Amino acid sequence: MLITCPNCQTRYRVASDALSAAGRQVQCANCAGLWYATPGFPAPPAATDPDPSDDELAFRADRDVLFSPADEALLDAAFLQIEPQSAFPASEPPEADAAPVSPDLPAPEDDAPFPPQPFDAAGHSARTRALARRRRGMLAAMPLARFRRAMRVVIFTVLIGVVAAGLVLRTPIVAALPQMDGLYRLVGLGTNVIGLDFVDVKTLRTTRDGNSVIIVNAKISNITNRLAFVPSVLVSLLDADDEVLYEWTVNPATRNILPGDVLAVDAQLTGPPQGATTVRLSFVEGRRERNR
Repeated sequence: MLITCPNCQTRYRVASDALSAAGRQVQCANCAGLWYATPGFPAPPAATDPDPSDDELAFRADRDVLFSPADEALLDAAFLQIEPQSAFPASEPPEADAAPVSPDLPAPEDDAPFPPQPFDAAGHSARTRALARRRRGMLAAMPLARFRRAMRVVIFTVLIGVVAAGLVLRTPIVAALPQMDGLYRLVGLGTNVIGLDFVDVKTLRTTRDGNSVIIVNAKISNITNRLAFVPSVLVSLLDADDEVLYEWTVNPATRNILPGDVLAVDAQLTGPPQGATTVRLSFVEGRRERNR
């Protein structure tokens, strides 16, 4: 930007931001004259449009009428009273303009603390729960979460199937693995591998030729749908503490029994030991039955 001294016509090149839009007072380095320099703008090009538009006419009619000529003269006189400055003022960073303050409102205080706001516990809890629900929904929709749910269903179904098969097929399982019989008895599920059961067990105490005699009558029933082999029957006399006092073996009249059929078995003992209170029948390999 070029400025010209009005006294000696010396011209100076200054930066475009050295003068504000309103101008400033400068001093000529040649003649030490003072004058108020304003930025000069090139004259607008001559209008070639014979019929300007309404916006162009409004723009041309808009003039700065903030100050009257008398006000301008007073401002010039005030600027002339300012101490002379160099014609080449150093460029200074523009200071930040203060924020306008409304005349109806008091000026804000920099050190004034913000007023405390009440804590909305209910709203905070509701927002926290809503956020947790959205997070759970997003996690549940992920492929890994769906795979885990499917695996849990499969594992639960397999466990149910294994337990059901163990209950229904416990007899074949014990027949193949006799050590499993103790586990089934521990949970209250007896097994009958032989497929035979004692029914109508009766115990009679009598005297014969002055001697005490115990007579045991029972029937062996085939509870399977196949021909079953009947093993020997073990008769045990127990005391009140379930301790064995005496045992003997009885062989059945036949070794095979048809499905649903029964076989009678009789056993007797002369001079049983004192304190015998219970008779227990069992197969040499199989399930036991008690009769008091």
